[in-house]
Amino acid sequence: MMDIALLLLGIPVCIADLHTFIIPNIYTKILFYIASIHLALHGLASLNSLLLAVSILLALMIFKLGMGDIKILALILITHKIGALDLLGYVFLLAVLHIMVLTGINRKIPPKIALAPSIFIGFATYMATR
Repeated sequence: MMDIALLLLGIPVCIADLHTFIIPNIYTKILFYIASIHLALHGLASLNSLLLAVSILLALMIFKLGMGDIKILALILITHKIGALDLLGYVFLLAVLHIMVLTGINRKIPPKIALAPSIFIGFATYMATR
C-alpha cells in the first residue's frame, strides 16, 4: 500500500519540484497520513535503523538539503525496513546523473537541482533490486 502511494504521489511531487524547486506540503501531508496508517498496521523498524536514519537526515539538514526532500526521505525510511545508506546511495547516484545531464544540456553546472525525481527513482530502483 505504501509503495503504491509513494510511487503514485511521486509523479506530481516530481513535476512540482522540477518546475519550482519546492515540494508542496499538501503532498507530504497526504503521504504522512498514509504513512500513519501503514505504521499503525505494520509498526516501526528496529531502533538501530531508526537512529541511523535520523542521524543521516540531520546531517542532510546541516548540508542545506530542502525540507520537502528531507520529509519525503524520512517517510520512506520510517515506513520501510530498508537500509538507509543503500537508499541514499541510489539517490546520490541518480542526483549525480541528473547533474551530469543538466550540465550536458546547459553547458554549465546547475547551482541547484530538483531532488525529488532522484529520490523517487532511487526508491523505485532500490525496491526493484531487492
